[in-house]
Order: sequence, then structure tokens, then C-alpha cells
Amino acid sequence: MFSVGPKSLNKSASQNPQETSVLAKNGAHPATDARISPVILEQEFRIRDYLLSLGLPRGASFTTFDEGVISDIRNGSYNFLFVDYAMGADVVERILSDLAHAHSSLSVVVIDGPCVLMKSGAADCIPFSELTESRISSVLFNEERFRNLQQTAGTLFTNMGALHLKDSLTTLANRQSFKLRLQEIVTKSAKADEPVSLILLDLDSFKALNEAKGHHFGDTILKTVSDRLQQFAPEESVVARLGDDEFALLLYGAHLEKVSDTTIAARLSHELRQPYFVDGQSTTVSATMGISKLEQHDTPDSLLHKSMSALYTAKRDKNRFMVYTKQEDTERRQQLHLAQELPDAIDDNQLRLHFQPMIRMHDSTVVGVEALVRWQHPQKGLLFPDSFIPLAEGSGSVETRTRWVLDAAIKQGGKWLQQGHRLSVSVNISALILHNPVFPDIVNRLLEQSQYPADLLKLEITESAIISDVVRATDVVTRLHDLGVKVSIDDFGTGYTSLAYIRKLPVDEIKIDKSFVLNMNTVSDDAVIVRTLLELARNLDLSVVAEGVEDRETWYMLAGLGCHIAQGYYMSRPVDVEALETWLKHSPWANT
Repeated sequence: MFSVGPKSLNKSASQNPQETSVLAKNGAHPATDARISPVILEQEFRIRDYLLSLGLPRGASFTTFDEGVISDIRNGSYNFLFVDYAMGADVVERILSDLAHAHSSLSVVVIDGPCVLMKSGAADCIPFSELTESRISSVLFNEERFRNLQQTAGTLFTNMGALHLKDSLTTLANRQSFKLRLQEIVTKSAKADEPVSLILLDLDSFKALNEAKGHHFGDTILKTVSDRLQQFAPEESVVARLGDDEFALLLYGAHLEKVSDTTIAARLSHELRQPYFVDGQSTTVSATMGISKLEQHDTPDSLLHKSMSALYTAKRDKNRFMVYTKQEDTERRQQLHLAQELPDAIDDNQLRLHFQPMIRMHDSTVVGVEALVRWQHPQKGLLFPDSFIPLAEGSGSVETRTRWVLDAAIKQGGKWLQQGHRLSVSVNISALILHNPVFPDIVNRLLEQSQYPADLLKLEITESAIISDVVRATDVVTRLHDLGVKVSIDDFGTGYTSLAYIRKLPVDEIKIDKSFVLNMNTVSDDAVIVRTLLELARNLDLSVVAEGVEDRETWYMLAGLGCHIAQGYYMSRPVDVEALETWLKHSPWANT
């Protein structure tokens, strides 16, 4: 063993005949062993001189530590840095911070430093008196083994990551791998000035379908959608499932230059609407899509944002697909700003109630009103529900908004009762608050405070609100019924398997969705649907309200079919309290 130095060092190094020097392994002389390439940082040259006496290769030596030294170390081919703790604790800590972690190929050995520095990244802390060839050999051996473990671990994590690059249900690319491919394609296409389009699609009412028919049924639908997407997608494209019922189709290359993304979206929409046969059942599923095109300065994230913005716009406007435009995005940002303002609007009493009369058809008597909320915005004026109620449901303020509407509607109904007008008041209830187990207690307390009869309060809920959580909805609806409150199913005929749930619920009324009523005197299919729903209601002993009655012909057609109550512009638009009270005095309907 080659060792030169103080006698004490020589003695300690030679006492163990079994010791094997990594530096001199396989007969290699330390001075010619290229695996050691040291750099030394010290104020004096004791470490440098001693390492040279051991026959190590001559490395770089520095007496100060600054950005220039850091740059030299990083640009060099050094694998060992020996630093004298006498340089100062703050200097050593900076060295470890700047070099030990960021450059794992560099092993930092602190001479005469405390062992606690190894927690900060030091490979070893060696007293100068123990700086022997064998100690350096041990450090080198351990560092080589540590780096091998790091490399093995890195390979393992890479392999594990590969297992998670596909969606487990559909085997499509998942969100993580899709974003990697998106980054790659956007970068490449931007440099080559080639077109790229991203289509995001979301299945319509899938959650309600999943809850109504079971998760196995829903999973089968998702897998079938996945298969259709893969079969439909052009050769140069990427198909991915981003989560739940959300999918992505990334189009690029020569195919996109021949066929437009909107043409592809239209064909894809038609393909996805074809019937799905699961366990002997036929189901139709539609999808809404948002499309964005790669533009100058776009990043993968901005392209995703644009497609998502277009998707939200398409859903809001009930279109099959929408291409991103800056104008639509501006409107969406304004909506998000409104969502942030809504809680303050409730606190600042900016909400207003308008009321639309409901007329009993066999004697043209006003029997009730529907309470419809409006927002008197200080800058934007009077805002209608479609512009802010979806925001309330997304921002978490829906429960506060519903309580305000419920409280104001009940109080107004109580005032009318004192004036001699016995009118029922209908209030729309969000699915979120319908599933709140304390909601019946809230209703009961408001009724008691206003001394308004429970049987005059009518709560309108949607089929989707029931189906999204059948167990909770059933419990809440039953408790409301026990209070004497009437329950009405709003937008009836637009949900899934309505009859199966309504037969089990203590429901008093159904409201036929206005989409069927508006054109029933000109569209035969709509007339058939209305007639069928009325017959169904009779068999279930339910009252029926037809909303969307906008002309005389529709009124008489509904009356001939035996509809109970009508609501629509033909009788009155929604109006504020003062206008309604005037209408109650002077309208032919009210006088009747």
C-alpha cells in the first residue's frame, strides 16, 4: 500500500493488512488512478501538499470562494472537493448549498469540520490527523455505491412512471403523459410553423347517468367512448383521458391541413351519439367539445386553457362544440369576476326577487307565483339568473344565495296572505343544498318565523339533483313532505329514468320543461311528448305545470290535454313585487 505522510498516519494506515485501497485497486497506482480528480479550497496549502504526498493527481487549489470559483468548479471535471473548515462555517455551508446537492457527481469532503455537516450534503467530515489513503478510499467507495443506488432508483422510478402513463380503465394516455406529448408536439410544431388543434370533450350528464344505472354501466360507456375515439382519430393525433368523463384529441401534422378541426369535431360528435348497447340496454350519450388552435406565443398550458374556455362556453350555450375566441374568453373571465363578487352582493342586499304568476287552467285563477332571483349589480345593472346562478354553484355561495331567496320568498308570501292573497310561492332549490341533511330544519324555522303555511311553499328540484345522490335526496324530500311543504320536479322529461325515482318519492307536482311546450303547436314530436307526460302524471296522481306558455294557441292546446297549471309570457313575464301587485288588481287573469 502506497502511503506517505506523518508517521502516525503511516502507522494507522498500515496496521490493517486486510485493508484494500480502492485507489490502488487492481494494482493501479493512486497517482495514475483517473477516478480521483480533486479540487481543494483552503487558506494554506496543507491539504494540497499532503494529497500530493499521497500521489494523488494534482487538482485545482483555491484560497477564496466566490462566483468565479463556483463557475470553475462546475465547469471542471472534478469529482472530489476538499474544503478546510478553517475557511469559516458560513463558507462551508454555502459550498454545500451551492455544490453538494446541485452536482451529485461532486463529493465534498470537509477537513476538521463537525459531522453534522453530512446532513447538509458533505460526503464525509475527516479530521486532518485521520486523512489517510484508506479513508479517502472509503469515501470514494461509498460515493460510488451511493451513485449506483441513485441510478438504480432513477431507473426504477422511470419504470414505475411508465406504468402510470396510461389510464387504467381505458388504456388511453392519461393526463400526465398527455401533457408530456403536448409539450413535445407544441414545441416541435411551433418551430416548424405547422398547425396544431386541441379538442377537449366532456360527456353530457354523465354523472347522472352513472348514478342512475350504476358505475359498471358508466365504466363500460367510458371504455366504449375510448374505443370510438381511437378508431375515429386520424393517424397523426394523440387521444387521452384527462379524468372522469373528460377526453382530449390532439390534432397535428399533414392530416390537419387537409381536414379542418371543426369538421373533425362535427363528425366525432355524430360518432359519439350513436347508441351504446350495455347489458341489453340501449343508451345515447352526447358530448360537448371545446376547440383551440395553436397560435404564436402559445404554450401547452395556454392551449389547454383555451380549449377548456371554449368547452365551458359551449356548455353554457348548449352547443355541440365551440372554437375558442378571445371575446368568449373575455366573457368567461368576466363571469369568474362576477363569481368573486357574488358573496358580497348577498351581504350588500343587491339581490332582488321577481315573481311570475301561475294560473290554474280550468278556471283561469291565479294560484301561485314562482320566485326568480335577480342581481341588481351596481355597475352592470339588472342581471338575470343564467348569468350568475351557475357561478354560485361553482363558487360555493349557492347555499347562502338559496337561503336568501327562500327567506325573502316566504316573507313575501306571508305579506300577501295578510293582504288577502293566498298564493303559493315556488322556489328553485339547487342540488347542493337539497343534499344538506339540515335543510328541512332551515325551511321549518323560516316558515315558523314568517307564519307562512307550509302547504303554500313549493320547492322545485330537478331530476338530476335527485339522481346525483338518490339516498340523501330521498331523505331530505321525505322530511320536507312531512313538514307539509310541496315538492315539484322541475324541467321534467329532460333527465334519466325519471319514473323509477318519482314513484318512490313523495312528489306533488311535475313541471314540463318549456323546451317541449314552446313549439308544441307547430312541432308534432313536442306535442306527443307533452301529451305523454300529462298521461304519466295522471297515472301517478300528480299535478302538472306547463312552463313556457307564450301564446293563446298553446294555452288552449294544453287546456284540451288536461294540463292543470300554466306559466309563461302569455299571462305575465316575471315582474317585481310592485308590478305584480298592480297586475293582481288590474289583470284580466287576476280578476278572473
